[in-house]
Amino acid sequence: MTNKLDKLIKLVYKKWKLTHIQKFEEHPDEEEMACFIEGRLAPLESQSLKAHLISCEPCAQAFAIQARLKSTDNLEVPEELIAQVKTNIAPQESLSVLEIILKIKDRIFEVLKSSGDILVGQELVPAPVLRSRKIKDFKDEITILKDFQDIRAEIKIENKPGQAFTLIVTVKERQPPRVIKDLRVTLIKDDLELESYLSESGRVIFEHVLLGKYIIQMSTAESKIAQILLDIRA
Repeated sequence: MTNKLDKLIKLVYKKWKLTHIQKFEEHPDEEEMACFIEGRLAPLESQSLKAHLISCEPCAQAFAIQARLKSTDNLEVPEELIAQVKTNIAPQESLSVLEIILKIKDRIFEVLKSSGDILVGQELVPAPVLRSRKIKDFKDEITILKDFQDIRAEIKIENKPGQAFTLIVTVKERQPPRVIKDLRVTLIKDDLELESYLSESGRVIFEHVLLGKYIIQMSTAESKIAQILLDIRA
């Protein structure tokens, strides 16, 4: 019975992965995921995989499925239930993450990658659409928005002299539009908390931020709302 269950799990997982995860070299495979879950990766490899799971939502969903299945008891499980593993588990484990990678060229921002929508005039445009329109450069500032379920986050990045920038984060509930009580926005670099502000207006400003990789965490007293991975390069 155990062998039958293992085969069903592998079949469902592989079918789901083929339709949801793009095959890039940097994505961990099933064996690496299993070693990570069982604590058999070297410290550096484990840290690298953790960072990848934070920034890659498809891999985070795949990890959630595999982690749950690893702990499944050796009981007879109906095939119909196995077939619904992805549907029932993945939405609960998906991470609320916005990834932004920009490059500064003089006074111009170049969009290298973003999982949010970019404000172009009065229009919100996904990054892939910008590339199809051959739009990638923005002068002085750029605004990126992303919805996290009932929350909308707006990230405005303003270019400043000396390879620095100002970061303005606005977070509000979507329907109806209103301020989130006890909103805290924290700027983190290399696992160190640089600045953290409690905002009653839903808006936080970080000034004189240097180029580099940052994590921006948005939370309330009750829970973490979302996370932004920001990488600005010269």
